[in-house]
Amino acid sequence: MKTISAILFLCCAVYSSAQSNASATPFDAPSPQLIASAAFPIPIESRRSNFIAENPPKAAEVRPSNRGFLLLATLSAAATIADIELTANCLRTVPNCREGNSILGSDPSRSRLYGVNVPIYVGQVMLSRVLRRKFPERKAWTVPFLSSTGTHVVGIASNLGVR
Repeated sequence: MKTISAILFLCCAVYSSAQSNASATPFDAPSPQLIASAAFPIPIESRRSNFIAENPPKAAEVRPSNRGFLLLATLSAAATIADIELTANCLRTVPNCREGNSILGSDPSRSRLYGVNVPIYVGQVMLSRVLRRKFPERKAWTVPFLSSTGTHVVGIASNLGVR
């Protein structure tokens, strides 16, 4: 309805401007600018302020560190430290104890164990933060923590089983 009334209004404006022209006769054609303005009126959207389009409201950001995130991070860190310490103790005290991880070698030092495991843990925390921000409605961010904790629990059980 607004479009039809806008077109009728512009047609009347074109007709009246053509009639008010003193040198124009009833048979003279209106100018091309008047025809273009009547044929292609300015859309309503372009007349509005672009404030809303330029500044859309920000979506509520998900805080990557909440109680559940910190709980799983702490649990994973505790499992990592317990595995490292039990492995170092087993390598020092038990004669037939060997490291099963080929990246660390068969008889790694405590500093090598921490030097390899801590960057892996930091990478898991960063991956969990990215997953939590990217997919806030899913629980995909728990996978790195749970897989790390599970792996280190198996290592702890293996170290305790050798004794």
